[in-house]
Amino acid sequence: MSIATDTSVKTVICFDRAATVLFGCSADEFFYFTKLNPIAASMVNQVFDGEMLRMTLTRPQNRNAQHMRVASVVPLRSGFQPAIVTLRLICTKNASLGNCSTTNHSS
Repeated sequence: MSIATDTSVKTVICFDRAATVLFGCSADEFFYFTKLNPIAASMVNQVFDGEMLRMTLTRPQNRNAQHMRVASVVPLRSGFQPAIVTLRLICTKNASLGNCSTTNHSS
């Protein structure tokens, strides 16, 4: 994912623990959701566009790795909703148009 700081834009790697805060589900659940709702994969960028987050970044332990890792993430907006919540709402509204499936694979 790309993040913008006050001085630059950086590409960072976000693993499950931090990604769950942003997405509201596991990587597997998001994968299955986007498989059923292909438009959701591209819409997630719009969902996160403009969100203010406090992130703690760490350097990769593998010296060959190029990108910083997200160690923790805290949304700064009080009304923040994980991406899966917003995407499900959008897909439910668009289901009548055939754009998204409303199938939920939560366990």
